[in-house]
Amino acid sequence: MENYIDYMENNMNSVLLYSSCLPKVSACDTLTCQENFRHVDRTTEFNVLIYVTDGAMYVTEDGIDYEISAGEMLLLRSGLRHFGKHETLRGTSWLYVHFHIPLPDCQDDALALPKKLCGLKGSVHEDKLFQLNDLFHSSEPLKEFRVNLMLCELFVNLCSETARRERASDQICAYLNTQTDKNFSKRLVEKNFFLSYSHMAAEFRKEQGMSMGEYHNSVRMKEACRLLRSTLTSVGEIAEQLGFSDVLYFSKKFHAFVGISPTEYRKQSHREY
Repeated sequence: MENYIDYMENNMNSVLLYSSCLPKVSACDTLTCQENFRHVDRTTEFNVLIYVTDGAMYVTEDGIDYEISAGEMLLLRSGLRHFGKHETLRGTSWLYVHFHIPLPDCQDDALALPKKLCGLKGSVHEDKLFQLNDLFHSSEPLKEFRVNLMLCELFVNLCSETARRERASDQICAYLNTQTDKNFSKRLVEKNFFLSYSHMAAEFRKEQGMSMGEYHNSVRMKEACRLLRSTLTSVGEIAEQLGFSDVLYFSKKFHAFVGISPTEYRKQSHREY
């Protein structure tokens, strides 16, 4: 479950990307600090992407202090004051991109870009940033279109990867959702996630408010409810489909979860429609 994105902060200062408007790059370059300096105090009409390759840079935006270390990227939003409260040391190197994102004429789908990303060193995203810089300084025809498309693709890929980075407990839930036809197994959970069950169990309870076994039971019982409502499958066959070898035990678990027997649940659900 490793991911390039180790940290993400989305807040009211996030840069918004719109589905109908490409970002427009106005400047892009790499710099190395020749002597200690503090980031310029300014409020810009453009957004700023800063990606540090060596050393660390210190920027304060809208009262929030950020330290950008090697392999980390920060997005600064247009219209917000930013400056260097602390010195950036000699030898620090970084890549920057200045870009505008036009506001759409009408309401549009908006994507809040992550404020800060970590762990990009050696990643495909780092490669894309340097490819973008090379293209920006090239003489290729239509480079403006390609640069804008490349930056947009980078942002979408980063957001997509962030969206896939669920909490461990969410990934376990997704796995257990596929296991309605069998009994809960600690061993299978460990085998699937390559982590200690005791560690996962503690985190799961903390994040989901129940144990894995309780969650798995709820998934199976909800599937039983669906089958009872929407099929003519007998209670015994439903129990078998859900991995119960004993229909009486299944009925007992169902009654404990729903409050009535499977047969009564089926009758009541039919009366409601």
